[in-house]
Amino acid sequence: PSDYVRFEAQLDVKDEQQYTVEIEIRKFQFRNTSSLLLFIKDISQVKELGRMKALDKYKDMLLASVTHELRTPLNCIIPMISEAIQDDHVPLSVKDTFLKPSMNSAKLLLNIVNDILDYSRFKRNKLRLNFTDFNCIEKMTEILQLFEIQCKHKDIHLHFEVSQSFPSVIHSDKDRLGQIIINLLSNALKFTTVGGITLSICEGEEEGTATFSVKDTGIGIKSGSLKNLFTEFGTLDDDNQEILNPQGVGLGLMISNKIVMMLGSSEPMKVKSEVSKGTEFYFTIPIIQNDSLHVLANYEPDSYIPKKQLTRKLTPLDKPCSCKRVLSIDDNDYNQMVAGRMLEKMGFEVIKAFNGKDALEIVENPTKYNCSLCQDPDCTYFNMIITDL
Repeated sequence: PSDYVRFEAQLDVKDEQQYTVEIEIRKFQFRNTSSLLLFIKDISQVKELGRMKALDKYKDMLLASVTHELRTPLNCIIPMISEAIQDDHVPLSVKDTFLKPSMNSAKLLLNIVNDILDYSRFKRNKLRLNFTDFNCIEKMTEILQLFEIQCKHKDIHLHFEVSQSFPSVIHSDKDRLGQIIINLLSNALKFTTVGGITLSICEGEEEGTATFSVKDTGIGIKSGSLKNLFTEFGTLDDDNQEILNPQGVGLGLMISNKIVMMLGSSEPMKVKSEVSKGTEFYFTIPIIQNDSLHVLANYEPDSYIPKKQLTRKLTPLDKPCSCKRVLSIDDNDYNQMVAGRMLEKMGFEVIKAFNGKDALEIVENPTKYNCSLCQDPDCTYFNMIITDL
């Protein structure tokens, strides 16, 4: 409008601080005289708040992107080390001295990377769980093996206690439960220099539940620091934090506590600690199937993206071939190499595509990629298509 104007400006004051102000000038009549009315409003805090929100958004996007990039080489390193460990031509001394410690370190690093990735997922409400039946005793034993070398190096004991009536097979998210236990064992190892660490599992007080506990004989935690344990980037308010864990990220316990609740626990993770005597973290989760948890865990508020339709109609084979063929689609050479070696060992013929366009070309023109296992021109199907390894 012609009777007023509004704009923003930067003002520098004597204390060298800069302010953002909104200036509005209005034209009006006062005693038959044309006058101007000037309004000046300090909007520095509003602008700063907007800037911080935008920065926080970009930080989360960067965090998720970087974490995904970190997982890609790890997902190649771990299978390659595993293959070397299983190779009979590699000396046993090399496996025990170099390969197995490298494997354990890579798996622990992957768990840290997963924590950071989960942190960004939590903030976007996109964390997903996968409930299945699995052997809990085997899973816990596998996790404890990751810490055997480090415990031996620190000359501390590592114990595993299971109640006699505890069922071997439980229903939960195997990987997420493992992630929690790894985080708890990692913390216990960091702050324990004498004595030992004990992982114990038993039936919970309520039917169909189990209680998991990680107890150590470490430095303990001051009562004033307990409130920081399950917060973002929470660390101990203690000199020992800088001595024993100077590079701690402070996400593991916060994420573990959230996962405990998502696994169906009626209450958050608990902790008991006494300075110079040790600490115990424990939680209780359901271990039988609960359909309501499945609905919650599998929900992800992503928009649906229509898939491109194939121009070639796929029809079932009249005489199924005994050959096993896989179409592997990934833009990473190392992922393709690892997946290819694993699948070929299982007797599959692997056809590789490095992008969606190439994959569609292969599927729509199968005669160009006849099976090399049986040389049958009619064998043009794939038993499995793997995308984004």
